Amino acid sequence: MERLLEDRREFLKKAIIAASALPLLAACGGDAAAQRTDTILEAIKRNAMPDPNNGRQGGWFGATHAPADVSWRTILSEEKDKGEPIEISGVVFQTDGKTPAPNTLIYLYHTDFEGYYGRAGAAHGHGKYRGWMLTDKDGKYAFRTIKPAPYPENRFAAHIHMTVTTAKAKEDWIDSILFEGDRLISPQERAQAGRRGGFNPILSFEKGEGGLLRATRNIQLLS
Repeated sequence: MERLLEDRREFLKKAIIAASALPLLAACGGDAAAQRTDTILEAIKRNAMPDPNNGRQGGWFGATHAPADVSWRTILSEEKDKGEPIEISGVVFQTDGKTPAPNTLIYLYHTDFEGYYGRAGAAHGHGKYRGWMLTDKDGKYAFRTIKPAPYPENRFAAHIHMTVTTAKAKEDWIDSILFEGDRLISPQERAQAGRRGGFNPILSFEKGEGGLLRATRNIQLLS
């Protein structure tokens, strides 16, 4: 009987110690994940395009300024914003166009519903609608925003600029996202679609849940 009591006390003692260690282990796990992301971003940013303004307000805003909490998805717009809400998602693939490419940093920006980037006095030349995504383990990314308009002079089709950067490849431009049905898309743009970034960057939307317009833009890394 005494042996059983002793065994029970020892069991309870070990259980209490194990339980008290759980929060610490969870915290350590979170720290490890954050450290991994920090390490990945550090390697990626070494391949970023140089910032011509050295970080001053209004300068370049590419991979070099990606935030520490970058995720595989982002939202660029607010519900109150004028414009048609859209969601674009896809997978980034390696140069073979088949193997998913995790930890690829995407930077994107576009005009507002009237075709402007930064309005007078705006905080940045790329305007409000800009952001970053770091593809997940399956190479996936997604973002919500409003559909941009062509520049006010109507010389170029509406588009979304995108760059991609990895820990092995320098930041580089890929084909801008264009929108099927835009009369300003030129024959040359159609002929060259997919040369930089693979797949078709001229998107057609489908209405999803809640009437949200959705489209897919897969990407093939250049190198």
